[in-house]
Amino acid sequence: MRAPENPPAQGAPRGQDSFQLTREGTQTIEALLGKLRTGYSFFADMSPQDLVWFLRLCSRRSYDPGDVIFQEGETGDCFYLIVFGEVAISRGSSEVAHLDDGSCFGEMAVLENTPRNATATATQRTLVFCVEREILTNVFPSLGFKVASSLAKDLSQKLRETNERLKRG
Repeated sequence: MRAPENPPAQGAPRGQDSFQLTREGTQTIEALLGKLRTGYSFFADMSPQDLVWFLRLCSRRSYDPGDVIFQEGETGDCFYLIVFGEVAISRGSSEVAHLDDGSCFGEMAVLENTPRNATATATQRTLVFCVEREILTNVFPSLGFKVASSLAKDLSQKLRETNERLKRG
């Protein structure tokens, strides 16, 4: 897989209006870009052009309710972005998070090659973009650096917050 040879110039991406995010038409590219930019610091610094090219390089996967997206203990090489639907994140038999449109999950797999620490299961019909480490490291390394840097900052912040909660008892 290669990066586009002639990506559009800075500013609004050429063909952004014609980029079909889903066959189902349930989510517009503008709505998803807005959620990504406001909800995730690793997308906030990307230009609209970077985001559109990034999404074009990702694979699309759809799941029915009850389908397991990944299993706790599996080695992961990608993270996921929910275009539409809902996903439950669980450890053992306990649900630890419930995510919907515009949410990302499984991000730690991009940073390290270790087993997944949770299971992700679709709770309704769900479409995700799969963001593979290969895309971030070899195809579009400038985007990969932005994502990895922001993921590291986000994880650091979560660790600080956890440490503070533990201190308070």
